[in-house]
Amino acid sequence: MEDQKFIDELIEGMLKNEKWKLKEEHIVYYVDGYTAPEGDKESLAMIRDTNIRYHKVESDTLIGNYIVIKKKEDDQLQNICRFDADQLYKDFQQKGWDSVWETIQAHLNAIDVFRDSDVFSVLDNYEAMKKHLIIRPINFTDNRFTLKNHVYRQVGDIALVLYMVICESKEMGLNTAKVPKPSYDKWSSSSGKIWEDALMNTYVLAPPRMYMNPMDTVHPPYTKGAFMAIGGKPDKIYPLQVPTLTTTKQTNGAIAMFYPGVMEKISEMAGGNFYAAFTSIHDVRIHCEKSIPPRHILQNLKSVNDHFDPAEILSRKVFFYNAKSKEFSVVEF
Repeated sequence: MEDQKFIDELIEGMLKNEKWKLKEEHIVYYVDGYTAPEGDKESLAMIRDTNIRYHKVESDTLIGNYIVIKKKEDDQLQNICRFDADQLYKDFQQKGWDSVWETIQAHLNAIDVFRDSDVFSVLDNYEAMKKHLIIRPINFTDNRFTLKNHVYRQVGDIALVLYMVICESKEMGLNTAKVPKPSYDKWSSSSGKIWEDALMNTYVLAPPRMYMNPMDTVHPPYTKGAFMAIGGKPDKIYPLQVPTLTTTKQTNGAIAMFYPGVMEKISEMAGGNFYAAFTSIHDVRIHCEKSIPPRHILQNLKSVNDHFDPAEILSRKVFFYNAKSKEFSVVEF
């Protein structure tokens, strides 16, 4: 069966499934290379989300072919489910149509469970929860006792904590809660898969940005500082520069340091090894190796932390990235 014939039969089969109650306007097939029409923010967001989640790159041109299911939410059609059409075609070739229908059904089931339930009632269901997990950075030392019953990974004196998104709205912003360890322990997926899913969700929610000058952080356009974007030409970091690493949202933006490929890209821009000072939970300052003694970086960091609300402090340590070993560790004095 040729690819296009598969897509035609796929859509026909989805429409015939009485349980799914889908109509033609609910199913959209996006082809590789698709770009959003001017002003279509929803399609642009879908393209960016898909490229980051599936290919770990930022681009406003769709990479790959996708089937998107839309449903009415608040009287508007909204994307609720997306499938890699090329992967579905491979599954069909290897296992037949039953495998394809099972994949789609599983995704729709998970969405229905989450939508129809209080989030806390489905905590033990990883399939229902996985698209609603994110990672946030907090200081480990100051929060070690509150973290005892929650899920985190420690990097120096930083804790990367697993959170669940309870709701998000323009009025209330992002409402989150830490994932309880007893619920996490019931999930069947491996810890590596859970962590990868949550980190990619965070990346999609707030892509990384590198601002070369302090004023660049003030209401920047979306594309400003997009150093990880595909086809982009990242600026070189010169020894006297101290760029700021954060995210498009900037709130809790220090998590950008731990996104896939970010440390390697910064190393490329810095010409090798670099130091990192986490000046708050929201941002990181980058210093090329040999541009400034690490003790001076530590002194500056202490001064910054002295003027911050303790809840905003992320680290009291200076970190070093070794380009050769690709290790990110605390500088010992």
